[in-house]
Amino acid sequence: MKQAMPVLSIALIVLAFVAGRTTSGGGAGERDYQGYYMGAAEAYDIAVRTDSPPADASDPERWAQVLALYRRVFDNYPDSEYADDALFAVAARIDVQDQADTAFALYRRILNDYPDCARAPDALNAIGVALFQRAEYDRALVLFDRFLREYPSSALYEDVSLSHAVCQLKRGAYDSALTELETFTERFPLTDKLPAAMFYRGVIFHERQEFDLARSQFRNLIEIADPEYAPASQFNIGQTYFDERGFASAIEAYEQTMELYPDTEFAEESAFRIGWAAERLQEYERAVTALRAAIAKHPNSKNTPAAQVFMARIYLDGLDDMDSAIAAYREIVNETIRIASIETDERSGYDVRRNAQYRIAKIYQDRDDPRAVAEYESLLKMFPEEHSNPSHGSNEIDEAYILELRADSAA
Repeated sequence: MKQAMPVLSIALIVLAFVAGRTTSGGGAGERDYQGYYMGAAEAYDIAVRTDSPPADASDPERWAQVLALYRRVFDNYPDSEYADDALFAVAARIDVQDQADTAFALYRRILNDYPDCARAPDALNAIGVALFQRAEYDRALVLFDRFLREYPSSALYEDVSLSHAVCQLKRGAYDSALTELETFTERFPLTDKLPAAMFYRGVIFHERQEFDLARSQFRNLIEIADPEYAPASQFNIGQTYFDERGFASAIEAYEQTMELYPDTEFAEESAFRIGWAAERLQEYERAVTALRAAIAKHPNSKNTPAAQVFMARIYLDGLDDMDSAIAAYREIVNETIRIASIETDERSGYDVRRNAQYRIAKIYQDRDDPRAVAEYESLLKMFPEEHSNPSHGSNEIDEAYILELRADSAA
């Protein structure tokens, strides 16, 4: 039975690409010219056929085999027309989130060893895109600048022009970004990326608090029914109203998002936003109803813990319903309400539950209710470690505090 090649072996093969050419090769001038290039073509053809369908790290043994075949092309035929393609075939499939240094080294090797090859623009753009995805916008912008200077005739020029503008947006350079987007639409009037440019103009207007202009961009995208940007645009209309304190209009926009795009992340977000907007309108019952519905429909949402806490505060401060507020906090403590952060970030989930127990005790204490003592005792018993925020109120609770509180209650 064959055994999968260890991950370490795969890593060593990839690193061999980065390390440089091996001494087994040599220039084409040292060999028979025709034989050299026939050998290169054959080696590359074998690699490509073995790589169909494309291999990846989910099948370590096959992935290692494909890597070795591409390495053979690069190491043995470095002066052939296939060497840069072999390098790119590997680099393009490395996860830049987990192995950024390796991927970048491969791309840079293409740029350094084969600066005039057809893959050079692809390699430069790939590094820029990877840095953008890692939110390293300043570094990405430098590479996009270089691309636009060095490859004005590249088929990727249009893509990089848009990426450059969006990079400016992410850096907070809104004026520059807006100017670049306007230039983009003028230069490429027939591009299929016009909806993207329109969307990002809307985002910029929103950030600059030019809400009417933002909504105009977003509504245009909804009218043309752009499948990629229409759902986000409808949601963002709600966001502009919310930020403008037009909470009733925000609710209408969020409801339309849920109706028109029910299976999107924006519908989920809108469900919670309706509750928050209703609270701003002091429509407390409506807010609680909306939040409960959102939690029930999206129990694994990142918004669930905050929504449950917010709902408890509405019960307490808006509806003066202490029992319902405590019950809402108790659902968090007892994990009746599923807190996604407990599964993804154990420390964060602990803090959410500790805070809820603290709030229960504090509600009783603020009302001079002797039940506060037992709830604080439960806090120390159930959550012995302090909250990760050093200034959190629960960190002030210790045995001495409880003894003093018990004495005050008995007086």
